[in-house]
Amino acid sequence: MNNNGADSQSINALIVFKKKGENDNPFVSVLCDAIRTAGINVRYSQKEFWESDAAYDIIHFQWPEEVVGWNCKAPDIIRRLKERIAFFRSRGTHFIYTRHSICPHCANDIISQAYDIIESESDIVVHMGHYSQTEFIKKHPGSRNVIIPHHIFQYTYKENISIERARQYLRLPQEAFIVTAFGKFRNWEEIRMVAGAFCKWNKANKLLLAPRFYPFSKHNKYGRNLLKRGLSRLGYYLVMPLLNRFLKFYAGVNDELVDNYDLPYYIAASDVIFIQRKDALNSSNAPLAFLYRKVVVGPATGNIGEILTATGNPTFDPNNQEDILQALEKARTLSAWRQGERSHDYALKYMNIYKIGKEYAKTYKDAITLIK
Repeated sequence: MNNNGADSQSINALIVFKKKGENDNPFVSVLCDAIRTAGINVRYSQKEFWESDAAYDIIHFQWPEEVVGWNCKAPDIIRRLKERIAFFRSRGTHFIYTRHSICPHCANDIISQAYDIIESESDIVVHMGHYSQTEFIKKHPGSRNVIIPHHIFQYTYKENISIERARQYLRLPQEAFIVTAFGKFRNWEEIRMVAGAFCKWNKANKLLLAPRFYPFSKHNKYGRNLLKRGLSRLGYYLVMPLLNRFLKFYAGVNDELVDNYDLPYYIAASDVIFIQRKDALNSSNAPLAFLYRKVVVGPATGNIGEILTATGNPTFDPNNQEDILQALEKARTLSAWRQGERSHDYALKYMNIYKIGKEYAKTYKDAITLIK
């Protein structure tokens, strides 16, 4: 297994990620294919990390939650994680970590410890922007770091969808100016930020498209808590339709996933993509929007603000509503000036899967040849 020359064809790599179903986040599957195009023998599995004794030159962590479980509360998982890393390292394995988040979305002590272990045990940490690298080095001054951008989702979704066809498919008005906030709204702060700014924005024929917006549910989400369950269903069947009509929203509930077949229609139907995160490090919505030639507006925070600024898309202070309104107005203007085309050209040059695959392959080789 030890590859002194680190020839691509002889490198065996495992990305720790659990395949869940058709609506799974395609980041890892697309990345895996991209790395294979560079000649690396790579696969992804969570089960292999925990149960297999197979020999790997590289084990590549993504989200630490994918390693231990997104809602993990097992007290012995940290001990087991340390033991598995020590086992593989004793056989010559090197570890790579792609940093998606600064800290867990739903933090508990066990998952926070998993973050600390994976960050400190990884031989090379991959960042999707300079912001992440600079922040990480302050915490881990002796670490090895490299910047590899978020790849675009080429050949993943249907791409040749016109804006007219997409709106027809989703039954959206053709004449509307549509701002889409894609992805699950995680908390009330995100809901208030987007709803407050959009309602105050003085734009004719505006429509907010937010398929995972409301914290309601038609399902038995709250178990035996009859009051919460009743309020949630009331919100789904009564409050949500009234708010959508009154506020000019086309919004759904946050516990219902968007089918992968439908996903490109939401992006293609949009004039502007709005990234609703207030303090996130990265967002896959920017590269997804670039692929479909859309203007993106998002927070001037983390790597998100960095990539939007580099591509000429507007950013805002997420705690300043006037700043958000100015960014929305700028995005409206840029959409008429074909800013989406320029972002698409940038993404094809710097974020295409072949380039990203080669950069990860080089990182794998560097971990093997430079780190003893």
